[in-house]
Amino acid sequence: MPTETIMFTSADGLAIEGRLATPEAEPFHGGAIICHPHPQYGGSMSSKLVPALQRSVLAAGWAALRFNFRGVGRSEGSFEGGDGEVLDALGALARLREVAEGPVGVIGWSFGALVGLNAVARDGAVGVYAGVAPPVRRALTGKLALPQIADLDRWSARSLIVCGTEDPFCRAADAEELARQLPPPIRVEVVDGADHFFSDHVERLCSIVAGFVTGA
Repeated sequence: MPTETIMFTSADGLAIEGRLATPEAEPFHGGAIICHPHPQYGGSMSSKLVPALQRSVLAAGWAALRFNFRGVGRSEGSFEGGDGEVLDALGALARLREVAEGPVGVIGWSFGALVGLNAVARDGAVGVYAGVAPPVRRALTGKLALPQIADLDRWSARSLIVCGTEDPFCRAADAEELARQLPPPIRVEVVDGADHFFSDHVERLCSIVAGFVTGA
């Protein structure tokens, strides 16, 4: 299953570093981008869950693009509190659409889940969204807010929110609150015993997310 390092352009013109994986057999059934955790806390496209999610999506027959937000690795620019990172995600969607026919999805973990959610709202043509442990409580008071209801008019994605019972940043109640704010259809999955990093539950998480995103 070929994987290559690529550079693509963010929606505002920065060079962004990514790793694009494509199935050996064509045509692809679809494609997904994967957004990583907060860069100021060490998050990158190499953070534990990100490559694992990419492999699981790829195994289901979809292309998958993980990438470094601006200022991380070889990506140009610097951290912009989430606003600029949404433009990186929009650029990743544009790049993915050059190689993947069919539906396009967005997967994000933690901070990346909020970036991805805002990118889906901006894009308006994403078919599926999966947010892994989005820090909803912090988002409601932080710079990267959840999209307002008015911004969701173009939302066309079916959605999944996944969290663990031992995650202090995304409690089950927080996931349910986010689900109430997004247009249907939406599904919430709570993984018993999992923390914010899904320690000892990576395989279970990847099965849930890849199965939902690809329809497997």
